[in-house]
Amino acid sequence: MYRETLELWNSERGSPHPIKIPDRWIRSLKDHAEDLRINARLAVNKDSINTRLLSGELEILSKMVEDLLRRRLRKIIDAALEGRRLENLLPVEAELYEKLQLPLTSYREYIEHVKYSLDLTAKKVESSARLVVVFVKPAPAIVDSDGVARGPFPEGAVASLDPPTARLLEQGGYVKILPTLKTH
Repeated sequence: MYRETLELWNSERGSPHPIKIPDRWIRSLKDHAEDLRINARLAVNKDSINTRLLSGELEILSKMVEDLLRRRLRKIIDAALEGRRLENLLPVEAELYEKLQLPLTSYREYIEHVKYSLDLTAKKVESSARLVVVFVKPAPAIVDSDGVARGPFPEGAVASLDPPTARLLEQGGYVKILPTLKTH
């Protein structure tokens, strides 16, 4: 377990994107940590070399996993700031990434508005549950994340879509998400 954790940690350190973390390793890590804790607690001599080795291994594993997750967090934040998609995320990381996307997308839209208007008095509209998009090329019918069939869409069509569907279509080059700004 130690060697595999070290290899994953080194891979994460050397990769610009989150690496694939095997489900088997996740389960094994938890089981191994529980075994180390139990063996350290049940040891007759708490000061023995064996007990100190168990405790030391647990401490090193904990530090490696913490550093691995912090590195992944930095990659998630950087990708969210840039509006890049990521793969190989753990479920909790994917949820974090999605939660970061809405306010950051709104702020990037504000930057685009200011870039063209040079109007810093514009106020961000609170993010709604829907995004307005314009189709920049024809798109076939889709089923959005709400399970609703929509389309097909000709070039120039405007639609109000849920954020995950709008972002997927944007990544595919089908739509441009329109800014949601208001001026006073």
